[in-house]
Amino acid sequence: MPLLLDIVTPERRVISVECDEVQAHGVLGGFGIRPGHTPFMSALDAGRLAYSTQGKWHEYAVGGGFLQVVDNRVTVLADTAEAKNEIDVPRAERTLREAEERLRTLTVQDGNYKLEAARLRRSTARLNVAR
Repeated sequence: MPLLLDIVTPERRVISVECDEVQAHGVLGGFGIRPGHTPFMSALDAGRLAYSTQGKWHEYAVGGGFLQVVDNRVTVLADTAEAKNEIDVPRAERTLREAEERLRTLTVQDGNYKLEAARLRRSTARLNVAR
């Protein structure tokens, strides 16, 4: 019995596919889901989300969000999600450099610190998946 994976962002339905396994990066670490998994919910951190179908892995860069597992259905509500082949590497590299530069000038108490740290995590996730 396969899993049904749905990845949705505020802008679009990214994918709806049957698969054998899902791997994701939660805020407390990475985890995997296979058919028959117990009901589960997790906040997602920016990182790699992958699924396998017949032994072939497909990768996405996810910018955070939530994942829910119920009755062999995995629903991902992501802030952003890009397939490996959709990632604009030069743009991600530029965004990473800009976020690093801005973070050097900010303190943790600065209101923009969390925003720039999130940009840094999303850019790093994109680059890790693209490479």
